[in-house]
Amino acid sequence: MDRSNLFQFEDTPEARPNAYVASLPTGITSSSALLEALYVALQLPGYFGFNWDALSDCLRDLHWMKQRTVVLRHGDLPALPESELRIYLDVLSDAVASWGAEEEHSLTVSFPRDVQRSLEKVVCEKSPG
Repeated sequence: MDRSNLFQFEDTPEARPNAYVASLPTGITSSSALLEALYVALQLPGYFGFNWDALSDCLRDLHWMKQRTVVLRHGDLPALPESELRIYLDVLSDAVASWGAEEEHSLTVSFPRDVQRSLEKVVCEKSPG
């Protein structure tokens, strides 16, 4: 199933008035660096556990955010091992899909347009097993 349609791809990030925009730096090469960058950019709560389950829980809650709209903007596709990148993208797509129109918050995840094919390849591939 192609879940990449839950993400936005943009060459020039659009302005998002009244939104909290969390921008991740480029060049992230490990899951620990990614989780640290997410902790800082999203101002995650102090109890954040620095693992995929904790990230999933926080992205589905967002109670600490004053702004209703939260945008997670990537400067590139993190250069993680494919299995970890797949987990990260699954966490993001599940979180985006979990927010309904009547929810207190909404989450948008964006990537540069030039990584769209690479991301779709990872998202669409079946995990070994």
